[in-house]
Amino acid sequence: MNEPTPTPSQSAFPLWGTLAIPGGLLWGTALGAGAGLYFGNLAIGALIGAGLGIGTGLAVFAAAIVIASGKT
Repeated sequence: MNEPTPTPSQSAFPLWGTLAIPGGLLWGTALGAGAGLYFGNLAIGALIGAGLGIGTGLAVFAAAIVIASGKT
């Protein structure tokens, strides 16, 4: 007798939550470097942008945790 194969369960954690921190780091660095280039100091702009990008990424990651905890 053939037993039914279990279907692979999908993760309740959303993909956008997984990509939030690295995406925030990359976009924040790029935008910060652009602003730093405009205002005259590329390195400081990139560092500030990276910090803001990681902070934003962590906020989006926390939202993904809240969403995932509500799914059953």
